[in-house]
Amino acid sequence: MTALWKSPGGGFVDTVLRGVGQVLLQNNPLSGAIFLVGIFLGSWTVGLYALLGTVVATGTALLAGVPGASVKQGLYGFNGTLTAIGLATYVTRGPILVGYVVFACVAVTIVAAAIYNLVNSEHVPTLTAAFVAITWVFLAGLRQFSGLSGAAALPAPRLPSESLSGGQALTPSDLLFGFFRGFSEVMLQTSVWTGVALLVGILVNSRVSATAAAAGSLIGFGVAWGFGASATTLRGGLAGYNAVLTAIALAGLYYLLSYRSAVFAAVAAALSVVADSMFGTVLAPVGLPVLTAPFVVTTWLCLFAASSFTRLHAVHPEDATTPEVNLRSISRRWESLTPRNAGTR
Repeated sequence: MTALWKSPGGGFVDTVLRGVGQVLLQNNPLSGAIFLVGIFLGSWTVGLYALLGTVVATGTALLAGVPGASVKQGLYGFNGTLTAIGLATYVTRGPILVGYVVFACVAVTIVAAAIYNLVNSEHVPTLTAAFVAITWVFLAGLRQFSGLSGAAALPAPRLPSESLSGGQALTPSDLLFGFFRGFSEVMLQTSVWTGVALLVGILVNSRVSATAAAAGSLIGFGVAWGFGASATTLRGGLAGYNAVLTAIALAGLYYLLSYRSAVFAAVAAALSVVADSMFGTVLAPVGLPVLTAPFVVTTWLCLFAASSFTRLHAVHPEDATTPEVNLRSISRRWESLTPRNAGTR
């Protein structure tokens, strides 16, 4: 099995699974496999498209000659995973959809490389920005392509209006469903079991990240409920998924874990809820979904500000692994810089 896993075919499988894992910022093939199972629990069709998208995006990066380390870590696969899921969610299934998804996943790899070149000098990760950009482009294009009858699945273009359905009484089951769907909505799924699988997959790789993700889902739910979001939004996990991703990114992954960075991540997770509402308002007239844009914008702002936050220790994206490993690495570095007594008198 070891020889098989180290073979070119086994290595490619490892890279693809890491790509699925990187959707939730986990560079771990086992996490990716569990995430993939979770997607299949929600919809086997969407699961197949997720696998297709990851393979196409990863293969495109390899054929284009992207540096091998980035590809092997799954950093050119996860945008393909989400792009394929997004299109499969909003477009009517059919033979043409397969070609549309493949085309989009090739394009998302190009966009991911371009965004990397734009933000890498600032030590900021690309996150899911390429997925958001390409999915918006390909979904907006549906309205002009009669061969793809998926426009009806998109939100109807409308002028934004104030929601008057907030403040409703919630039951314990609403909190439970909202909590786990805060995970599953990262993959555009509504299954509670998908959310459970995603949380387990994170836990396999990092207990700190799993704790941060759980806190993010609760923060998203609590902030949205406190501001009067509708019960449908809360129960469906739509208030939590961007907060989940934001909390994972900032609570120990791209900022060294401390009580300050934990508080900072909590504030950012709450901010992502407001950003989600803002994007919902701005995108309503064009009928496009919010996706993970609030996570990208909120996390980017927090990371671009790193040089001004002298009491927070930023972690370069290329050095980021898990919060636990980040802490051990910095501890070893400090120990190597600390002079030791040569002897005693």
